[in-house]
Amino acid sequence: MAVITIGTTGATWGMTAETGVLIQTFTQKISREKNEVKGETGDVALVAYFNPLGKVSWSATCVGTAGLAAAAPGVSSTFANISTTNGSPTGGIYTDDVEIGKGNAEFKKISGNATQYAF
Repeated sequence: MAVITIGTTGATWGMTAETGVLIQTFTQKISREKNEVKGETGDVALVAYFNPLGKVSWSATCVGTAGLAAAAPGVSSTFANISTTNGSPTGGIYTDDVEIGKGNAEFKKISGNATQYAF
């Protein structure tokens, strides 16, 4: 959809198209494990961040049978909306779970969660 913005510029509107679906929502949470070591006085003296991990959640309306419409637990997925910034891991993304919804007056919907590993 064409959009006109007024005021501050640089904000991103909408999402990138995904294969097999009309993407409705997409979130990506990036984290690392943290190890804090305390010194003799009980204050934190050393911190290590390691094992980058990404968690992805999405929902969509199915318009095909390939791409995200075919997502299944344990299977690698490709996302056009994935961020490669903010410390995001660069490894594979594997589907954890999917939920499929249908209704007699609705389009078929699919949503899921995936994990992005650094390997």
